[in-house]
Amino acid sequence: MQANTLISSSIKSVHPVEDGNRALEMMDQFRVNHLAIVKNNFYLGIVSDKEIMNWESENDSIEKHLNNLVSPYVKYNQHLFDIIEVLERNNLSAVPVLDEKNHYLGVITSRKLVYSIARSATIQSPGGVIVLEMNNTDYSLTEIASIVESNEVKILSSYIISKPNSTSIEVTIKLNKQDVVTIIKDFERRGYNVSASYKDEESNEGFLERYESLMRFLNP
Repeated sequence: MQANTLISSSIKSVHPVEDGNRALEMMDQFRVNHLAIVKNNFYLGIVSDKEIMNWESENDSIEKHLNNLVSPYVKYNQHLFDIIEVLERNNLSAVPVLDEKNHYLGVITSRKLVYSIARSATIQSPGGVIVLEMNNTDYSLTEIASIVESNEVKILSSYIISKPNSTSIEVTIKLNKQDVVTIIKDFERRGYNVSASYKDEESNEGFLERYESLMRFLNP
């Protein structure tokens, strides 16, 4: 998924001559904590509700504080992973998207991103999930895929979580087969530590519960 396919058409930008109160009203209307500041189709920065509430007066114009505001963004052709990184690094509820000439195209909200991920083929496709725990120096996706494919099964998706203050990582793989018992035994024979596994009916129920909880958090 690229940035230009994830833009939320309903979220408007704010002009620098607008005051803080107007920006807060718009944030409340669009249910975000950040708004892109745009003038003549050029992106100038991003303002948050917390920043406005720290001003001496919420009646101040946004342009008065422009020099103190950050301006994170993604380009229209950047990948989903890049978008997630920018959102997380800057703690944003929405990230602006620019075209090849740095013209403002719109924003991608964290809600839209989560919704798009949840509807992806790899999430919705039936299958089991295996979680492996290992030292990061022992990680080899080629070897993991070889073990899986020797059972005539395919990996639909995978992701890695690094444990803080540790050389250990957690590798989660989603497979296109629900019964993963044989594959787990193969991993264990090869010396892998299988820390968890889920069948489709179990993992989908748990995923939906976590997804609904996240959506309630993003939509208070």
